[in-house]
Amino acid sequence: MTLLTVQDLAKSYDGGTVFAGVSFALAPDDRLAVLGPSGSGKTTLLRLLAGLDEPSSGVIERATDLRIGMVFQDLALWPNLAVLDNVAFALPNAPKTQRLQSARDALASCRVAELASRKPGTLSIGQQQRVALARAIVARPQLLLLDEPFSSLDPLLREELMAEVRRLAGEINAALVLVTHDVFEALALARRIIVLEDARLAESGDLVSLLSAPQSRMLRQCAAQIEKLRVRKVE
Repeated sequence: MTLLTVQDLAKSYDGGTVFAGVSFALAPDDRLAVLGPSGSGKTTLLRLLAGLDEPSSGVIERATDLRIGMVFQDLALWPNLAVLDNVAFALPNAPKTQRLQSARDALASCRVAELASRKPGTLSIGQQQRVALARAIVARPQLLLLDEPFSSLDPLLREELMAEVRRLAGEINAALVLVTHDVFEALALARRIIVLEDARLAESGDLVSLLSAPQSRMLRQCAAQIEKLRVRKVE
């Protein structure tokens, strides 16, 4: 079974090409990272996968009734709504009692049940991340999309949240697509990657294998960084 298939996808704005020639498929147990420098179209690709924008050309084929959850880079929490209502907002068609109970369950799964009555502006960034994650999983999606969700976190909190994402994706049996510019996040969460660079898909495959013979500028830089860290550790 395939959840989603992307064929020769391209996106342009005002005559400028963001990317072109992007093709890949996602199976139900996939963990995919989309790596690329700023401006390479990573977030644009994620929005296309989510159905929030339309491609300029190419095809996205989704499994019938595919449920998608997304954590936005800016988290997109409603500041005027309590945490519980922010999460329940992702279930607009369910009866109110069911929406609220499912929201409580999702907050508990993300270990922030005690924050249900608070407003997002009163929370730490780590707590806000967990609330956004709860909203993304409340409908038990088959595909979880993450747009650089750890970029504003300190290293210890980032490790903690990455572990939570791995746990939750396993609990709800969701495929995962992570957008990041950080190769270490990709190594921690993904089984394979695609690299967007120079308005195209530059390379794809298993990250460890690609780092052994990188073709894109980004992975060459990452490989050099990893080698420096290895040398320092040996010294």
